[in-house]
Amino acid sequence: MASKREARMAEIVELTRDTIITAEAIAKRQGVTTRSVYRYIASLKAIGMPIEGAPGLGFMLRSHKLKTGGGVNV
Repeated sequence: MASKREARMAEIVELTRDTIITAEAIAKRQGVTTRSVYRYIASLKAIGMPIEGAPGLGFMLRSHKLKTGGGVNV
């Protein structure tokens, strides 16, 4: 069974997939402080999750898809 922290971090990954969302919106949804969200995002980045963004602007999970010269996704 996942801890609350792990569940919240997994939700952040889902919330940042394909869209920009602010830490404030995540905090409100999860019932935690904005500071906690920043810590969760820092932890996710530390384990290699490609989350990009900045406080006040929002965060988004960077896509792993790369385009080659022929327009084929790999």
